[in-house]
Amino acid sequence: MTTLPEIRTHSSYSQLAVGSHDAVVAVYTGADILTQQQTPYTDWAAAAAPFRQIDKEFGKSVALVPAPSVGGGRLVLSPIDSVDDDTDDVRKVFVANQVCGLIDAVKSGVARAIEAGARRPAVYLAPLPASVNTVPDADYSRWIEVALLAALDASYVTLVVREHRTATLGADAVVENLHSIDLVVESLSDEELRSAVKRATAIEGGRRLALDMGYGDPERMTPYKCAETIQAATASVPGLEFEVIKDLDMIKQDYPLLYHSARASFAEKRTWPCVVKLEYRSPVPAQVKEHLYLVGKGVTYDTGGISLKIGGSMRGMSRDKLGACGVAGFAVATGLMQETAVDLSCVLAFERNSIGPNSLLPDEIVYSRAGVRVLINDTDAEGRLVMTDPVAECRERILAARAAGSKVPAAIYTVATLTGHVIRAYGWYGATVANGPARRGRYDQRLAVSGLAYGDPFENSIMRREDHAFVRSRTDREDVYQSNSQPSTLTDRGHQYPAAFIIKASGLDKHSVGAGASAAIPFVHVDIAGSAEDGSEPGLGLCGITGSPVATFAGAFWS
Repeated sequence: MTTLPEIRTHSSYSQLAVGSHDAVVAVYTGADILTQQQTPYTDWAAAAAPFRQIDKEFGKSVALVPAPSVGGGRLVLSPIDSVDDDTDDVRKVFVANQVCGLIDAVKSGVARAIEAGARRPAVYLAPLPASVNTVPDADYSRWIEVALLAALDASYVTLVVREHRTATLGADAVVENLHSIDLVVESLSDEELRSAVKRATAIEGGRRLALDMGYGDPERMTPYKCAETIQAATASVPGLEFEVIKDLDMIKQDYPLLYHSARASFAEKRTWPCVVKLEYRSPVPAQVKEHLYLVGKGVTYDTGGISLKIGGSMRGMSRDKLGACGVAGFAVATGLMQETAVDLSCVLAFERNSIGPNSLLPDEIVYSRAGVRVLINDTDAEGRLVMTDPVAECRERILAARAAGSKVPAAIYTVATLTGHVIRAYGWYGATVANGPARRGRYDQRLAVSGLAYGDPFENSIMRREDHAFVRSRTDREDVYQSNSQPSTLTDRGHQYPAAFIIKASGLDKHSVGAGASAAIPFVHVDIAGSAEDGSEPGLGLCGITGSPVATFAGAFWS
């Protein structure tokens, strides 16, 4: 990962020295802000006046104007049309979503400054109107962090581009778009600004690991290379321990569903599967409020296996690892933050779902780690297979900790780009599916609340009895059906029922609400197939990657 730009904070525009920056990006709501008779608005209004006279549309979108009073002579005006209407939320500060037509104020403004040649912009955030607190489905409490994350996103250069530039340009390669950022927010104290910067930079550090891995093509990020990337990123993070399991016999014994799903990849050692484990321990054990067990799907390329993806649907399947990327990113962010409220145990299952003579086949019955007989109906439903045995392992560890006397609440989360159905259902949004104990404890709703604050909204889907009935065996030859043989997009409740399969095949069905409070284990499946990418369509290229759910998890689980 690259080093972040230097970030300097100012609680007053007057603190900003002209020589410290080479552009000012002004983010504000409403054009009337330029009519205020005070510095810096009077200077900005004077710079903008000639353009307003000749362009009636001026002030409705990002604009660069010459302004001698600011560093570098570059003033970028980046307005937000509204923040307090029915469907407005904090994404108007950051997230570009072409489908919804949302304004990406900070990122667009900083990107425009970079295009103009700026490398040390000052980002001025005008106070939000009090009316934002009346919007029913919005939360602007983290808007400063969201704004800084937007600026850092504009500065970020992907790993594959950094490597290309370094190889071709050597020491002249630009591997980070910005050298520094001066953040000016007059509505906050210096202490509040420093706190926001600390959280945002920790989140960005983890998010960049997720993006570095996510943007890697199938050869740049094979399972082993994903493990190497995580190991390098975690080496200097306090409290975070790394382990990788590569031995096929050990994977077959401990993660049999992953082993069988990956069988076709055994033909080439460079595509063999592996399991990465990350353990984070709070620097203040007495402050730990919960132990999170996080399982990530890391399918570095998904051909569909013998149930081959056809009709162009294999395109973009190098992104099927983004669940594991997100979990690894959150673990790194938590370590960088030195968060005291949580302990983490992460299991990331990496494989290439290849096709070949040794492929897993529909009609096979394979045993899970929990001893459950799984009837395979579709090898393209591999994500639930690779995560189920890690979930079973987490279940075992929670029970062992309880038996040893631990009173720390524990919960299991799976994170995956699992289904196309979730996109059909919700568009470019993530969704949660929780079991009874998690619903009772509002674990899934915590993610929805946090997602609103960080511009990564999640929908809360509810698991129903039909989901369990769909995968329940009707014969004595197997215990559970892995899937049907249709794409999830053509299947009723296509993103909900996979959670029911994971519960049954991992043994979590013994830890429902009905098992009693002492035996119950909260479980939340997080499908990020919608939220992991931004929904943009850059010609024939692939969508941008968002880093979801790193920021959402930080908001939900950090103190």
